[in-house]
Amino acid sequence: MKASKKTKRRILTALFPAFLAFAAANTPAPATAVPIPELGELDLKNNETLKSLREEVRRGIYVIKSGRALDELPELAFYRYRVRPGDTFWTVLARTSMDMDTLLTVNDLSSPLDVPKMKSIYIPNLRGIVVRGADREKISSTAARCGVDLAYVNRVNGGESLDKSYVFIPCGKISQLQRSLFLGTAFLNPLSNGRRSSGFGTRRNPFNGKSYEFHRGIDLACPMKSAVRAARRGRVVHTGYEGGYGHLVVIQHEMGYRTYYGHLSGYNVKPGETVEPGDLIAYSGNSGRTTGPHLHFEIRRGGTAVNPSLYLHR
Repeated sequence: MKASKKTKRRILTALFPAFLAFAAANTPAPATAVPIPELGELDLKNNETLKSLREEVRRGIYVIKSGRALDELPELAFYRYRVRPGDTFWTVLARTSMDMDTLLTVNDLSSPLDVPKMKSIYIPNLRGIVVRGADREKISSTAARCGVDLAYVNRVNGGESLDKSYVFIPCGKISQLQRSLFLGTAFLNPLSNGRRSSGFGTRRNPFNGKSYEFHRGIDLACPMKSAVRAARRGRVVHTGYEGGYGHLVVIQHEMGYRTYYGHLSGYNVKPGETVEPGDLIAYSGNSGRTTGPHLHFEIRRGGTAVNPSLYLHR
């Protein structure tokens, strides 16, 4: 039996990563499966699917920005693109008529550098952003900020009920903070005179030189008592001695980000204080588990350590 267009969409969205579950319907899943459409090579001369996708992107923008009838808006669809050697975030962006916000939120990217490392990415036929559902007020405010009528949001997501894990806002835009985080311009370097002595990720144990360990931040070698400055505006949530970190300062930022400043020799802030980018917060040292004077700098996103090199202003 041939699956209907709506049934195919339900099957396809069931195959996406969890963050694409916003389009899933509340009906029982069909027994047969339909493969996710492949986009193929990003060559306009020889790829009719790519031509069609680009045309629907253009039409979607026109319909929403011009306030056209709902039934003129293309039905939301997704394609799988298998990343090829030489592909970058920017080349995929240009050849598919996407914008930064769409590729970033649909694929849950943390940096443009993620794309060459991925096997596949998902590309919709509409520009927009994926946001967490269930919070109708937040969805409404995001749509209003982006100048998108909620009727279009309802249309794209299959009805007026937006009580889903994730919702797609057509022609939606991320905030300036999200954009700066993605582009690696959100955090200042905490030291003006530091030299990177150890990077993020798996490294050889600096104490025995034999075993390996995961390093959650970067180490910046510097003279004792060098000025350590806040990498971004935030609220100080911890100052004190913390195991291998030694003397440590932790600052809470927007969107679940925290920065850690370890191996310090002294503090210039207290918990509860609000700091601005570049404010003096502490002095570097040699406390905790170290092999010499340096600053350990760490960024966590929702409790998970991420590579600071992707977020520091270059």
